[in-house]
Amino acid sequence: MIRLKPTKRWGTDSRVPFSDESSDSKTAVVIGGGVAGWAAARVLNESGWRVELHEKSSATASKGHALLLMENGLSALEAMGLKGDLLRHGSKINVAKTRVAGSNNSETLVDCVCLPRNALVEALISTDEIKLFHDSLVAGVEHDDLGSFIRFEDGSVRRADLIVGADGVHSVVRQFVAPGFEIRMGRVQEFVALLPENGSRFLSQEVVRKIHLPEFGLAAGIAPAGPGQEVVWVQFDHQRWCRAEQSDQELLETVLAKLPLAIGTRIRNSKVTHRWRTCDAVKLKKMIRGNVLLVGDAAHPCLPFTSQGANAALVDAVNLGRGLHQHSRIEDALDQFWLKSLAAANQHLEAGRMLEQEFLSGRMTALPRSTSLAAA
Repeated sequence: MIRLKPTKRWGTDSRVPFSDESSDSKTAVVIGGGVAGWAAARVLNESGWRVELHEKSSATASKGHALLLMENGLSALEAMGLKGDLLRHGSKINVAKTRVAGSNNSETLVDCVCLPRNALVEALISTDEIKLFHDSLVAGVEHDDLGSFIRFEDGSVRRADLIVGADGVHSVVRQFVAPGFEIRMGRVQEFVALLPENGSRFLSQEVVRKIHLPEFGLAAGIAPAGPGQEVVWVQFDHQRWCRAEQSDQELLETVLAKLPLAIGTRIRNSKVTHRWRTCDAVKLKKMIRGNVLLVGDAAHPCLPFTSQGANAALVDAVNLGRGLHQHSRIEDALDQFWLKSLAAANQHLEAGRMLEQEFLSGRMTALPRSTSLAAA
């Protein structure tokens, strides 16, 4: 197992090009500043690579509210040397209690931690050796006699030994790697809010509480999300609830009218409530072309019910590091990486669709895990 040493927090925005540096280290350019991008950049940096990360926004991505770290994600964080510190920012979840059609169900959870997404991103970026570029818009990836390169919208280009596309569900890099890749929009959407906990007694009991109302195509839940915080979410079948002329706020109020008052009160008291539109891949393809690869949602978008968005991205990063450590040829390392990623990605894809259908049909005996506890 690769053991990655912890590093210092990095806070500058250096733009020194690779060609100006005197080093025999291999170079990597990572596109996307979410969990997948920062995890891949960190692993490459800790493996001795010189890394640039390009993010299209003007600030480090912080949306997502909260996420659920599962056993595979926690193992990846342990390999990165980050697990211990991160546990202090989250809440361990041992039990999921669900009320479905008037009956109560209880599910024991193993190795689950709920924490704010920004805590995970902050931990991943705690290095001063990765060069960060904000407002960096990618026009596309191209190939010539010298190999693949990134073209930015300002006309500049970047070449590197490895190009990593971590630019999410609507990846620009994927247009080069896998032309024709299709995205399927999910029917179950969500409103989610992260807010200060209000003193509810169960927040200290390591419990997620959920309610499923299949007759309305609705579900909701609340969970502790680290010291003094809770995450609240509402899931709904958008085909049953959405009208074209509705604003998000009007839709939210319509949905909340069918849910317990405590859920509605918490959501309304939050400063920011996000609406998440779920999606997955119609069919997964090989996410490697030459020295360009995809990770995270760019490679294998899946519905969030399995809580694998951030977790799978963390595992991608560690698998990439292991492959590069074990193989001298980048091509061999990437092939090993993809073989490891593909099997798990297909399982997540199938499980997400099965849970979506159970949710929509009202046959569920347990509520699928929330988008807010999975989004990357």
